[in-house]
Amino acid sequence: MNTEAISIDGVAGPVVVTTNAFWGRPVVTVAGVPAPRTGSRRYALPAVAGGTVDATVRSALADPYPTVEVNGVQHRTGPPVPAVLRVLAPLPILLVVVGGAVGGLIGALGFMANLAVARTPASSVVKALSMVGVGVAASVAWLAIAVAVLSAV
Repeated sequence: MNTEAISIDGVAGPVVVTTNAFWGRPVVTVAGVPAPRTGSRRYALPAVAGGTVDATVRSALADPYPTVEVNGVQHRTGPPVPAVLRVLAPLPILLVVVGGAVGGLIGALGFMANLAVARTPASSVVKALSMVGVGVAASVAWLAIAVAVLSAV
């Protein structure tokens, strides 16, 4: 997932953060060139006047857009996500309570699908209904697997 290109004072070009949906490991590019990693979620961004600027990429649990912190100032890489959507996004993970490992796996896939829904340009109401649909679909998928396993045994 690529974020919107953002401009940060002192950085030599637009900054884009790409996050792998499965591993969550961000890659930061400045003007299309990957920035070197200096630590866990820390990067050296090329500065306008030469040299580098230290940046840290931070992600909240149910927020599909990370923030880039440079010199103590946080720069959001996407639009703000309403609180309702941030609550709905991780709900499929609750399948781990009733479904164990299989429920957790299906719930994690549902959570990733909900984060993808949160990044779409649709209205908040459509996103919320889609997230509820993903939760229902995840529950139905878990139930179908549970019935199939019980039938086989």
